[in-house]
Amino acid sequence: MRENIPKKIRFEVFKRDSFKCQYCGAAAPEVLLHIDHIKPVSEGGSNDITNLVTACSKCNLGKSNVPLDDKTFVMKSRNQLEELSERREQLEMMMQWHESLQDIKNQLIENISTYWESLAKGYSINENGLKIIKKLSREYTYDEITTAMDIAAEQYLKFDKDGNCTDESWNIAFNKINRICGTRRLTKDKPEMKDLFYIRGILKNKIRGHFDGSLALSLLKNAYDNGVTLEELRRIALESNYWDDFEEALNR
Repeated sequence: MRENIPKKIRFEVFKRDSFKCQYCGAAAPEVLLHIDHIKPVSEGGSNDITNLVTACSKCNLGKSNVPLDDKTFVMKSRNQLEELSERREQLEMMMQWHESLQDIKNQLIENISTYWESLAKGYSINENGLKIIKKLSREYTYDEITTAMDIAAEQYLKFDKDGNCTDESWNIAFNKINRICGTRRLTKDKPEMKDLFYIRGILKNKIRGHFDGSLALSLLKNAYDNGVTLEELRRIALESNYWDDFEEALNR
């Protein structure tokens, strides 16, 4: 006998599969979703969640779907009502799923904020700061953000005699977090960028007068991509006293 799959288990399967048919990719609420047995019940398949998968009605019933007789109007109406009821139930499940995801996101933002406040004692993050952290959490992982916070705190925070960070250093450090996250991910994906950032730092200290850090990094990267070695770029940076010297050496 085929046993009905409990609503709780169906919900867990839908969540696991992101409310999408695992055969064709169609998603609720555009399609009606079913729970399909990977190993059929007729062959001994169980209702264990590992044997269940989300499938749209077309994929699930396609291989054995038999059109209804036009004369069976009552049967058709009942099936339509059952389908509408099932769609409503699935929408309610999706709302619960989205609400639980939002709760997780809010908790993540709260944890990140608390972590920063533990590093930068004396200040609390305001609404604008929370918006920045919310944006960071969409682009980076918890570990990436908190690691960047550790670096920003160590390099930029300054504290008064009472152990509270100064207003100016708090703003500088907090505004550096996003850049540190981006730089660390970039250097992870492209290891040579760490050396290029270091070479740019040499240029910044060596070049007299105006210095464009973004343009310098772009020129260094372009030179590296075109075959100039990191050793040669480091030598150019050490020998450049003016911006024109730097550009001329790169052109050569």
